[in-house]
Amino acid sequence: MNPSSWAGVITATATVVTAIGGLVLAVSVLIPNLRASREVKKAVAEVHTIVNQQRTDSQRYQAALIKALQNAGIDVPDDQSLTDAPPKN
Repeated sequence: MNPSSWAGVITATATVVTAIGGLVLAVSVLIPNLRASREVKKAVAEVHTIVNQQRTDSQRYQAALIKALQNAGIDVPDDQSLTDAPPKN
């Protein structure tokens, strides 16, 4: 083999080794990131469950308070957070 062939073989081998090293590095970074992503998704789902339950509890309590005020003959103001609410007669 002539020297230029050896140089080509060495270059090709170095390129393959570099590509395999890059692949190993990419996979070694990807796997922990995927695991962390699953944990974060699970934590977010738990937080959503807690927040949604607290909101539901708050709405039920507010409805009970409104009903108590109305039973006592007290006018309850319209909910200002409802922008599409029809005007009260």
